[in-house]
Amino acid sequence: MLWVLSSGALGRWFVEGGVGERGHLTFTARPLHRDSLKRLGRYSLELAGEKTKLIRFGRFARRDCQRLGEGAPSTFDFLGFMHYCGTSRSGKFKLKRRTAAKKFRGKVDDLKSWFRSNLATPISEVWPTLVRKVQGHFQYYHVNDNWPMLMKSREAARRLGLRWMRRRSQKGANLSWSDYHRYLEAYPLPMPGRLKDLIAMTGAK
Repeated sequence: MLWVLSSGALGRWFVEGGVGERGHLTFTARPLHRDSLKRLGRYSLELAGEKTKLIRFGRFARRDCQRLGEGAPSTFDFLGFMHYCGTSRSGKFKLKRRTAAKKFRGKVDDLKSWFRSNLATPISEVWPTLVRKVQGHFQYYHVNDNWPMLMKSREAARRLGLRWMRRRSQKGANLSWSDYHRYLEAYPLPMPGRLKDLIAMTGAK
C-alpha cells in the first residue's frame, strides 16, 4: 500500500491506495499528489518537499516490500504517535501506534525543565502537579500497543522525581532509593488505565 503524507501549514492527510495482482500500481496516490501540487500552485502555495513523501503502508505492505526488495514497511509520525505495520495475535495485519520518539524526548525534556524551575517549591505542591502531568499524558497516549511507551514515560517521571528531590537541598542529596520507594508507596504515580481500542471506537461510530 502507498500513502501520501503531507504536513505543513495546510494540515496533514493520508491517502490509501492499492497494488494490483501483478504489482502494477492501481491506486490514486500518485495522481492525487500531482493534483495537490497543481491546486496549491493556483494560490501560489506549495508542499514542503522534505515533509511530503509516498510510502508503502497497509495490509500488504510487508509482502510488497519483500517482493520489491524495499526492506521493511515505512512508518510515519502523526499527532504524536508513530504509526507502523504490525500483526495481531491471530497473525493478521494490524495498524499499530506508539508514542513517537521525538515526542517522547520532548516530553522528557519538558519535565526536566519543569523540575529545574521548581527546585525551591515545596514537595507538597510539586508532587500533585506531577501526578496530574502523568495522568494527562496517559489520557492522550493510552491506546492499543502503546503500553511499553506509557510505562517508559512513567519510569522517566519516577527517576526525574528522585533526581529533583536529591537536588533540592544538601539533606535531600542523601535520599536513597529505598526511602524514595517508601515515599512513592504513600504518594504513588498513576498507572495507565485500560487502553483504548481505536479500531473498535471507530467501528462503534
